Amino acid sequence: MIFTVKTGGNMLYPYMELPNKIIITHSEVKKDNSVLLNFEQPCDHGFREARMSLPSYQWLYNEGFDDEQIQFFDTFAHHNGAVIYKYARLGGIANA
Repeated sequence: MIFTVKTGGNMLYPYMELPNKIIITHSEVKKDNSVLLNFEQPCDHGFREARMSLPSYQWLYNEGFDDEQIQFFDTFAHHNGAVIYKYARLGGIANA
């Protein structure tokens, strides 16, 4: 199933869902050439969420993930950044 979510002026495109129900989404390429990379996981009180900016790999916020999970996401982003940029330029994986 392909979907897009518009939140706060940001169009988010699905990239991957991990077995532990972590959903990874990304934005389009912004005017400053950045791409926002989101990690979300359902929990008892809604969602855990963390957001990173590419290409700086700077964390913008983290609500609910522990340091080990953030390190995993950081490694994931470094290994997938080029592909995520490609899909962000094309309007998501469905348009690739």
